[in-house]
Amino acid sequence: MGPADHSRAKMASCDVEDSLRALCEAASDRDPGVREEVGRSLRQLGARHPDLALASCHDYLARRAQLEESHRALILRGMEGMVREAGERVGDLLAKKVVSSARAELARPGEAWPDTSKEALSDLLVALGARFPEEVLEEMLLGFRPEALPDYYAVRTVARLSLANVPGTMPYMPGIMEATMPMLNQARPDRLKAAMASALGCFSRCILTYREQPPDPTLATEDFSQEVQAAYEVFFNVWLQLRDPGVRLEVLSALGDMAPLLPAAKLLDELPRLVPGLLACYRRPAEAREVTRCLRRVLEAAQQAGRGAGALEQQAESLLQPLHHQACGAGAEVPDEEVLACFGLLADVSADGPLRFLAHKMAGHEKGKVGALSLLRHLLASCPERMEGRLPAIMAALRPALADGGARVRRGALEVVGSLLAGGYLDTGEAEEEESASIAEAAGQVLEFVVSQCSLPQASAELRARAEELLGQASTTEGLERALWPSLLGYIPHYATPRGWPPVCRVLERLAVRRRKAGVEALAFNTRPGLPSPQALLTRLLAAASAPYEGGGRGEPALRLLLAMGPSFHPALERPWREELPDLAQYLQDGSEDYYPRQQWEKSLLLFLFKTLEAVADGGWSRRLGQEVTALLNAWQAHSASPRHPLASREKQFLYKCGGIVLQHTHAADIIDQQLQEMLLSVQHQEVLEKEGLAIGFGFCAMTHLDKTLARLEDFVKLDSMKKTAGFFNALMERLEGDVERMKSTLILCYGYVALYAPEDLLLPRMDGGILSHIINLTNAKVLGVKIESKDLMVRLSLIKAVTLIAKAVLANRHRHSYHFARKGELLTNMQNLVKAESRAQLRTPVRQLAMTACSFLIKLGPALNKAYVTELIKTCLDGVVGLQPAGSEGELYRETMAALHGLLGEILLHDLSPDGLQAIFKHVEGWVISTKEHERERAMEVTRELVGLYLEKMSPRPEQEFGHLGSILGRLAPRCTDPALRVRSLAMDSICILFDIHLRCQGLPEGQADPLVEHLKASAGQLEWSDSGVLLRVTSDLAKVIASHLPRDQVGPLLFVLFEGLDDHFVSSSSAASVVMNTVVLSCGSALRGTVAEILKALYIRLQWITGEQVKLSVVHFISVLASQNMAEVVSCLLFSPLPFDKNTCDIWRALGGETGLASGAMELLLEALAKHLDPAQRKGSQAHGGGGGGGAVCSALEPLAIVCALKEMLTNMAPTSSSSSSSAAAVHSLYPQLFSVLLLHLSSSVGVEFPGELLAACGPREWRIPPALRPRQGPVDVCQYSADTLRAVLLAGGSGEVDERLREAGGWAALRDPERHPEGAAILGRAMASSASSRLTAVVHHLAGALPTAAKSQRVTLAAFLGELLGETAAARDLHLTDVLVSGLLGCLRDRVPLVRLLALRGLANLPRGDPDQLGLYSAKLLGAMATGVGVGAGEDDDFSDPLDLVKLEAMSALSRLLPRLEEADLRAPLAVLIAAAQLLFEHPSARLHASLVSLILHLDDGSSEVSAACKDALRRAGPAVGSAGLADLLTTRLPGDGPGDYWDFLQGLAAMVVSDFPAKVSIYLVVGVTFFKSLLPEIRGNAVVFAASLMHRLPRKYHQAGSHSSVCSDIPAMLQDPVASVRVRVAKALTLLH
Repeated sequence: MGPADHSRAKMASCDVEDSLRALCEAASDRDPGVREEVGRSLRQLGARHPDLALASCHDYLARRAQLEESHRALILRGMEGMVREAGERVGDLLAKKVVSSARAELARPGEAWPDTSKEALSDLLVALGARFPEEVLEEMLLGFRPEALPDYYAVRTVARLSLANVPGTMPYMPGIMEATMPMLNQARPDRLKAAMASALGCFSRCILTYREQPPDPTLATEDFSQEVQAAYEVFFNVWLQLRDPGVRLEVLSALGDMAPLLPAAKLLDELPRLVPGLLACYRRPAEAREVTRCLRRVLEAAQQAGRGAGALEQQAESLLQPLHHQACGAGAEVPDEEVLACFGLLADVSADGPLRFLAHKMAGHEKGKVGALSLLRHLLASCPERMEGRLPAIMAALRPALADGGARVRRGALEVVGSLLAGGYLDTGEAEEEESASIAEAAGQVLEFVVSQCSLPQASAELRARAEELLGQASTTEGLERALWPSLLGYIPHYATPRGWPPVCRVLERLAVRRRKAGVEALAFNTRPGLPSPQALLTRLLAAASAPYEGGGRGEPALRLLLAMGPSFHPALERPWREELPDLAQYLQDGSEDYYPRQQWEKSLLLFLFKTLEAVADGGWSRRLGQEVTALLNAWQAHSASPRHPLASREKQFLYKCGGIVLQHTHAADIIDQQLQEMLLSVQHQEVLEKEGLAIGFGFCAMTHLDKTLARLEDFVKLDSMKKTAGFFNALMERLEGDVERMKSTLILCYGYVALYAPEDLLLPRMDGGILSHIINLTNAKVLGVKIESKDLMVRLSLIKAVTLIAKAVLANRHRHSYHFARKGELLTNMQNLVKAESRAQLRTPVRQLAMTACSFLIKLGPALNKAYVTELIKTCLDGVVGLQPAGSEGELYRETMAALHGLLGEILLHDLSPDGLQAIFKHVEGWVISTKEHERERAMEVTRELVGLYLEKMSPRPEQEFGHLGSILGRLAPRCTDPALRVRSLAMDSICILFDIHLRCQGLPEGQADPLVEHLKASAGQLEWSDSGVLLRVTSDLAKVIASHLPRDQVGPLLFVLFEGLDDHFVSSSSAASVVMNTVVLSCGSALRGTVAEILKALYIRLQWITGEQVKLSVVHFISVLASQNMAEVVSCLLFSPLPFDKNTCDIWRALGGETGLASGAMELLLEALAKHLDPAQRKGSQAHGGGGGGGAVCSALEPLAIVCALKEMLTNMAPTSSSSSSSAAAVHSLYPQLFSVLLLHLSSSVGVEFPGELLAACGPREWRIPPALRPRQGPVDVCQYSADTLRAVLLAGGSGEVDERLREAGGWAALRDPERHPEGAAILGRAMASSASSRLTAVVHHLAGALPTAAKSQRVTLAAFLGELLGETAAARDLHLTDVLVSGLLGCLRDRVPLVRLLALRGLANLPRGDPDQLGLYSAKLLGAMATGVGVGAGEDDDFSDPLDLVKLEAMSALSRLLPRLEEADLRAPLAVLIAAAQLLFEHPSARLHASLVSLILHLDDGSSEVSAACKDALRRAGPAVGSAGLADLLTTRLPGDGPGDYWDFLQGLAAMVVSDFPAKVSIYLVVGVTFFKSLLPEIRGNAVVFAASLMHRLPRKYHQAGSHSSVCSDIPAMLQDPVASVRVRVAKALTLLH
């Protein structure tokens, strides 16, 4: 190492020592986060400089003996981390020094150091012992003397070191054991005893570990047997009996560790005494696990001794109960592995004893059973040899658990079954016959349990899944086939829970297919008395397939099982089933529960059953099948009182249908009668599905046995009527109970389906007497001679369904034309009453839908109905459906109800297919069309669309037939084309297009020919889906054109008056549509409205005050503008009476006048003429626009200029280039531009600072133009200047001088013009802007203003002087337009003005001549110098009007001279002039240095806790990045700024520091100096960031620069920040210190 290296190392050491010393001091911090970071930093520095760091910490502790416990412990823990991470880099001398010092500290009395510090010292010595075992052990063993017992931590240190460094400790182990043994009897404190017990255990594990390594000939385990035996005697006989739990735990652990080291003979001799002694320790639950661990080690050691089998067998009986208790007390499903291992060791000795014990425990409580099952499972899995041949004993132990209902017990039993299957315990294999029978019996019991678990509910899904897995596993085991087949078939008929179907059916199918492939004959059911019949299996499997996706998908397995067992059911079924079943099963496999048609699927299954019966063609077989169907129905009925699973009703419904199919193939009358009776008796009348299934089954039976079916039903009806002989009280009780009502509903439904399926030739003769009379009687009951209609929902639904089915049956009957349906009216009345009775609050029942459907079918039948009844029916149905509340209107029931309403109204329309017939229905619908509720409008429009569509479809136009009511219907529907509801818009447009098609068809247009306008309208209807108002306006405009083109003239009036109602529609979009259609039609068809124009305009103006839609208001305003074109002067005069400020409606009218080609010029000329008179004092009294009698005339006259200005502003606003003004209206502005600009500029100058109170504004105007006070908002003072400035701005924009406005806004000219103090400045800004951007208009403007200057008022002269003076300085005005003479003349005339400000502005303007027209300077030099001389001299001795107390005019004159003199020739100068030149130049730092210094603040504020500040700093850094002069740093600042995480900011600072040091080494001092200044920031986040930033720079800075003046201060400033009062700052400082070294 050279001198330079030594110097650098010395400097670095010094720096590290300072940091280490600071970190050591900070280790006493009260904040845990700071202490944690300090410890981490100490370890990091120790890893880089191990000797230096370790020595520094050691010296720090050596010099400070009175440190707090936590402070000292933290430093010691840091030293430990240094040693562990440094490893071999720790120097020998330093290590010895630290070891000696640490041992000395531990050797002090117990009160010297607290436990935390001593524990840290101990761990430090252990860490050092991994590298220096000799040094540590030699030092520690010095304290192992009998005369002076070692400290607890000294013992702990040696013990832990023995495990940390086994090879290094073993050479010292004899000496350690020799020194330890004498101290066992002398140890008195329990804590020392615990330490010594733990140490002996560690020594034993060390010896055992060493024994597994290559043997050392100098050491053997037997060398320590004497010491181990001595320690065993002390531990077991003495210390194990102590009260201290810590000592006992350590003793138990040590005994377990020492047992393998005891001599074999000694261990076996001690077992009878050792095992009971250990079992006695179970009395203390906290020590149970350590006791079990010790037992395991003892049992393993005894087993390894070779002669321990007998000894263990003697102890096994006493061990079973305690171990089982431990297995039950763990609280978990699986006992502790130590308990299982002990039990397995006992089973290795003798398996019969543990099995008998477990069988006995199965009769106990649940916890005991769970523990026993866990132990049994462990024995089956871990001791297969011992369990072989003991299946009866195993089953004896397992059988009680199979019958238990507890979830935990069943789970354990399933796991045991899994072990039985996995271990092959149930496999018959090559077993003898007797043993095979025993195994088969056990397998049957086990499988019965597994199958029962397959049907568990969803709450036990885990158990069910495990059972299904085991059942599948059993089916793949060949040895279990005898147990599964065919006994598993016995579970099918009574297996009710759907979850168990799929696994059972799959197993049976797999077995059946396997047997068929093996050539085994078909199953003979008659030879197996315990098996169910084929008919029973077929019934149950079909019922399961009726709900195919329930229970995890039971349909497909059921069908595939039928396919596999077809030949066993009947020989004739193999072929038809092979043709039908695969397709059905494949359909289920490809489908899903959400996408399969249930009714169609049931039809397929019923057709399959029908074909099955046809293929069998055996009456006896069919009769047995019917009996099985009835038996299954009765089985469900028998369990009706108990909770039924949700599929019961669906399966029973399907079974009733199957029963009907079977009865079709039955010909014995007594069998038919009996089957029908049993079906009726088995139904649950409150279940809708069961009732419908029963009724359909009766209908199927009636297809071949109509009279028998009706006779059976009539018997039940008579039986029901016998119950009505009771009195009134009993009748009411029947209503309360509901049983009779439900049975009635079932019978009514049966009659309906019987009528539907009855043969055509037999139905109509039996309709009135055999069917309808019974239905009516069942619906109504008589109590004391009073007819009472049933209120039961089921009866009502059954009645509606039956009526619908009867109507369908009659309509489908070919003999219906000769049949007179006498009871049609009665049935229709009943249906209408049912609709009326339903509540509108919510759609809860399908009564409406079914009743309207029934009416639709009944209307088709004769005789015809009268109009009054039809009208009532329409109103009732519309009110009952369209008026429903929207809740639940998206469901299937709502859609079906709307479809029923459409169908009913369609049938009514077809009976009178004419315009009057359509209008008769629509007049009831249109009230709902304009409803404020979206759902009602949508429903009404759906009805309208269906009606007009049906009309067009069914109409047959006659020659010269006119479609009346077209105008009124269109007027109602047109506003709905822009309804807020998209669905309403679409339906309205569709309806209108259909109406035009109907009209054109009535006008003679052929059916195949299309009208271009209507077709275009249809094509644009798709744009209604867009929400853009412009698109909707275009579509509405197209609609209006079609209406104007095709609507007959006699229907224009009805159309408009209906549209007027739509102007104040609840929705602005709809009222806008009404206004668009109204204007278009009026413009095209105005000649048809003669005589009604005044009335229409009056109505529109009144509605204008209430209309809220802007588009509608504009349309009405357009209407009024048409009137104004006929009488301009009167309209303008009237409009000026409007209250000020103008309301929006009045403004819109003025804007409309400005936008009309023929109105704009004339209206503005009238307004300018009136305003000019008001500005001219001589003519001001001539205006009569606001005149009138009384005192209000003067007030109104004062307001007239303001009204004119407001009117001009609104008109000009509509003429601006940004508005939709026409080119001709813009031309009107151009022609009047000079007058407009001049008059308005003069008015502006007169209105600066003028305000009118709000009360004054409301005092004018005729009553008919005034808004009521309640509707007029409260008006505050009005700034007249603001209105005047806005109007002047409007002139600029409308006249094409938009650039002037932009320049004024950029320079603040408008605000200056309105400010009384800055008004001249604003006029000057206006002059500059006009000269540069409006020079083409300036000549006429200047002449107008110069002419007005002599007679202008005071405020106007100030404005004109400033404006004209600024123009004189603009070349574009003075020289280019040759306006110099006009401007100079006007300004010279202002020099004698009495107002000083006017004179000052004139002088300022004249001084501008050299700039505006320098060529004319010589010509006007004499006048200019004279004017300046006048300006300097004026004020002395003059009267007060010319006074200039502040000498502002003189100053302005001298300033003007200073500008003029340099431009004049010497000959023109006659007086000395003094020129004051002041120049000052600011000194600035170099821009680059300022930029880098300013970056520091932004960087530090990136992470100051405020997201807003962080975002702003990021934006600033991105902007500054390109200017820093470094591509890498610019990329970092623009694209790689930190995120929200703290680690991101730390990494960012590291990268930034590296970039700064690399690219700007000369500017590092700038960053450091500026960064250090933030160490004293008020924000703790900024202080912490500054420390990290500075440390990052120092970390990247080459070491040779660290002792530079500013840099070296940083090295001392950063550690000093560990004294910061905020913990978060101290954490960052501690972390930053690791960057310095």
